[in-house]
Amino acid sequence: MTRRVSVGMGKEWVGVAVAALLVAVLASSPVHAHEQQTLTIILNDEGAVVGNISDPAFVQGNAVWFKMHDTTENATMQIGIDLDGDGFLNVTEDYISSTLVESCELDENGSLVDETCEVSALYAFSTNATVGTYQYWVMRDVNNVTTNWTYEIQLFEDIHDDGGPSPGDCFGAGCDDDLLDTSGDEDVVEEGLSRDDLVKLTAVIAGVAIVFLTLSILGERNVEHKPKPKRFEEE
Repeated sequence: MTRRVSVGMGKEWVGVAVAALLVAVLASSPVHAHEQQTLTIILNDEGAVVGNISDPAFVQGNAVWFKMHDTTENATMQIGIDLDGDGFLNVTEDYISSTLVESCELDENGSLVDETCEVSALYAFSTNATVGTYQYWVMRDVNNVTTNWTYEIQLFEDIHDDGGPSPGDCFGAGCDDDLLDTSGDEDVVEEGLSRDDLVKLTAVIAGVAIVFLTLSILGERNVEHKPKPKRFEEE
């Protein structure tokens, strides 16, 4: 005896498969996590240019880039950030930069003569850093004469708001193209559909397919349940 498989039932399984595909596509849609942004602070013979940071766009996960631009002879600087909020700088608990100078000597090959020489310092707050106000110091030394400046950094909560600067943007006083090489950080807009567009398009196609399959299944069920006409034989 030949076993008959219902075509309608087969299409029901196809519909389930397409629905599962739709769910998988939607689940694979990328989650836009916070991308690190860098605020630039220029250091000169008068301290930090606009040293107090209070921009609400500066959130958890962002970084501060300190660039030494004090051309005074024999001038050096260090940055200290009070991370634990105790009002003191501690090597193990807080951030203390290396000694910064205005420029580093290079050899004929363009390599540093002194590998420890640095002209800038970068500190990145963690993505779960405590929200609040951090005190930091700029410590300047010229021929053993020390000058200290005190500033504050206000760190805001990262709520994934798209209203702030674009990822990779440099914001803050004194930030310009000559100070930061952002050639490798620029967003390149390519022709064609983005991944988000492809996900949306696939979801639409899958949804249309489900609708047509559902209508087809309902149509076949109506045909199967339609009473067949009786045949009358002549006497």
